[in-house]
Amino acid sequence: MQKINIYNTSINPNFTGIKLETSKNFVKNIETKIDLYEITKKDDDFLEKLRNRIKMKELMPDSNITEDEFERWQEIFNLAIRRANTSNRTSILAVKDDKPCGILTYQSNGKTFNIESVCTWPVNKGEKVTLAGKSLFKTLFSKFLSNDSEIIKLNAILNGPFSAVSKYMQLGFKQTGGEDYLVAMRINKEGVKQALEKLNKIIFTEKNKSSKEVDLLKKCNLQ
Repeated sequence: MQKINIYNTSINPNFTGIKLETSKNFVKNIETKIDLYEITKKDDDFLEKLRNRIKMKELMPDSNITEDEFERWQEIFNLAIRRANTSNRTSILAVKDDKPCGILTYQSNGKTFNIESVCTWPVNKGEKVTLAGKSLFKTLFSKFLSNDSEIIKLNAILNGPFSAVSKYMQLGFKQTGGEDYLVAMRINKEGVKQALEKLNKIIFTEKNKSSKEVDLLKKCNLQ
């Protein structure tokens, strides 16, 4: 299958981040390396152009995903981009082979981490990025345990293309309620420790020692 690079157009605004770590996983004897960045400067123009660039239906044309599920997946991605550009939020960007493949945005509010959006997508047509979501959560869990927060909360959707609730339950989240198409979920500090212990067995992480900001436009070939 021919690989299609969806990132080779020109974008001008600055967009910087600090590299937090590199994760590696080996599934079916194939190594997948993902770089994780914390976004340090939000940029309306960049995020808007990235939002316009990623089209889920074009990236996964031969899948069994329905039209409604594609629309919902696109909505989740659009929300993730909007949240990434909101003040008082922190965003973690996943990058594979110098191409963005996922984003997780959260707000730290006293003793609670509120995950407001998380989305992953293929970097090449028809190819999912192995353990991209779990890599984002592993980075988040490490940050969570480094401070005094006690709970991580999120709302999982029921009408998306993938079984979000079961995926989060695999990570240790518990259902606490919900309404309509949303399920409220949470995990405490002990649960995070247990989840991180499991993730450490399948995802190997190398911390970045430098706090130098990276020009993600250049890094992701977006110039």
